[in-house]
Amino acid sequence: MKNVNKAIKILLLFLFTTQISLYMYQPLLAVFVTDFIQGATISIVGFSTAFYAIVKSIIQVPAAKFLDKQKGERDDFYVMIVGAVFATISTYAYALISEVWHLYMVSIGYGISAAFLFAAYYSIFSHHVDEGAQGFEWSLFSVGGLTISSALGGAVGGVVVESFGFTTAFIIAGTLSLIATILLFALYPLLDGFRPKGEAVYVSSKERLKKK
Repeated sequence: MKNVNKAIKILLLFLFTTQISLYMYQPLLAVFVTDFIQGATISIVGFSTAFYAIVKSIIQVPAAKFLDKQKGERDDFYVMIVGAVFATISTYAYALISEVWHLYMVSIGYGISAAFLFAAYYSIFSHHVDEGAQGFEWSLFSVGGLTISSALGGAVGGVVVESFGFTTAFIIAGTLSLIATILLFALYPLLDGFRPKGEAVYVSSKERLKKK
């Protein structure tokens, strides 16, 4: 990991933290919905997932195409922050829902979050992957950012829900999502930078001008 540039490390840490947050409750969501929301059934859980997927699918591709047309990475960063904030709000919102329509609204919020977040995230990650280490760094994205984090989140979430209940799990997950969002601001100085040949560290545009 020491040869991985700072931008990629920040993005991986962000993804790792958000996935732990998500999987603290995601595998157990059907239990929460059917046990704690009046009138909810397994089919309603399925419909909530469909709402998430439809909203994400409608928004993400146009958002990505729009970002691709913009110069620089600042627009991507702002959109990613919006997505991360929506994710945090949606996670906390689970602790407050009591009606089926509440569940649907949260699912729609998550769809908006994921669409904005990943349209921008994939773009920035692709720009900053180190030349000659693309397979390795995308594998870190897959294994560390998605797989290990999901396993850890599921294990921790199961223990928290069993010991303290769903509300506590949602609050912890929301706080992790908030921490991950704050972590993203460390990425801002590295945007629109360049990687000197033979080096793995990105240099900001301002630093580049100073060297000239």
